[in-house]
Amino acid sequence: MKAILLLSIALLFTGFINAQTKTVVIQTSAECGSCKIRIEDKLNYTKGIKFAELNLKDKKVTVKYSAKKISSAQIKKVLSETGYDADNVKAIASAVDKLPACCKPGGMKK
Repeated sequence: MKAILLLSIALLFTGFINAQTKTVVIQTSAECGSCKIRIEDKLNYTKGIKFAELNLKDKKVTVKYSAKKISSAQIKKVLSETGYDADNVKAIASAVDKLPACCKPGGMKK
C-alpha cells in the first residue's frame, strides 16, 4: 500500500514538473557552424533554459525552457542581444557588429 502511494505521489510530481516545461521554435538569422555554437552556448547557459539546439538548414532554434524562470519573449531578447534575429525581434546592431563576418546577415554568401 505504501509503495502504491509513493508511486502515485512520484507520478503526480513528475507530471507537475513537465507541465512547467515549454518548447518554442524560433526563426533566427544564423548563417554557419560558428553561429550554431554561439547560439547554443548562449542559450544553454541561460537560466531557465533546459535545452537549445539550432538546425542550420532551416535556421530554427528549438528551445525547451522553464516557464516559471524565463519567457519566450526573454529568450528572443537574449538572441537579439547575441546578434541574431529571433522571429520578429531584430538583432541589436551593436551585437551584430561584434560577430565574425561569416555570422553577419549574408555572411556566407560573400
